[in-house]
Order: sequence, then C-alpha cells, then structure tokens
Amino acid sequence: MKRMKWIAIILAAALLAGCAPTITVTNQTTFPVRAIVTSKGTRNVLSPSPGESSIAEVSEGPYRVTVIPDAEWIEYAKLTRKVLNDQLANADKLTGPQLLDVIARLKDIAQRMAQYEQAAGTSNSCGGNITEENGGALVGISQDAVGALVVSCR
Repeated sequence: MKRMKWIAIILAAALLAGCAPTITVTNQTTFPVRAIVTSKGTRNVLSPSPGESSIAEVSEGPYRVTVIPDAEWIEYAKLTRKVLNDQLANADKLTGPQLLDVIARLKDIAQRMAQYEQAAGTSNSCGGNITEENGGALVGISQDAVGALVVSCR
C-alpha cells in the first residue's frame, strides 16, 4: 500500500513538472541565431536553426527574449565558401553536374552570408507576461527590409 502511495506521488510530481509554461522560439531567418530567454531570474540560451523552433520552460510572470545572430555560423559559412572556391579552382576535375552544384552552393552561401552580415551587430528583444491562462508564449524571429532582426512575442 505504501509503495502505491509513493508511485502516485511520483506520478503526480512528474505531471506537474511537465505542465510548466513554455516559450517556443521559431527562427524564420536563413541563418542560426541565439535566443536568450530570461524569466524570474532564470536564463536559457536557445539556438534554433533556420526554419526550426526551440522551447524553454519558464516560470509564470514576466519574461524577455533577446536575439542575436550566431557568430559560430559565419565561421562555418566562410569555411564552406573556401572549400567550394577550392573545388571551383579545380573545375577540370569536376563533371558538368558537379560544377553546376558547386556554383549553386556558392550562390546560396553568398546570399545567406549577406543576410547574416546585414543582421550582424543588431539584436532585438521582446517580452511579455506568462500567466496560468495563456500557459506560454510564441516568439518569432525574422528580418526586416533592411536586414535587421525582428523579434515578436505573442
């Protein structure tokens, strides 16, 4: 009987822990970002990939989300561009389709790097209040017409 009581207590605690409010951060840019979520003295750093979401558990009350471009990504992009340029320098060793693929990948990485560089040095934030009724928040990350980061909390 005591064992059943403890199992019931553990299950109840697990259910309560799983019901914590959450903030879902969706990255709608073409490059990774860092989202710093602060709530009641806690801090979570999320790294949603382009087109993906990350979730942080928070406490009820006020919260703030600050977003910056992920500096590690630009280093990866520069290395990728170097590798592709090296392949292009030896184009005589590539087939026609391979050469077209390298050129397409170079154009894509150049476009994404330009978007990153427009957002570099910018940060943006938003905030709100988590209540028992709303149970959480949705945060969207995008870029405006001039490339600055835009963060919207709902």
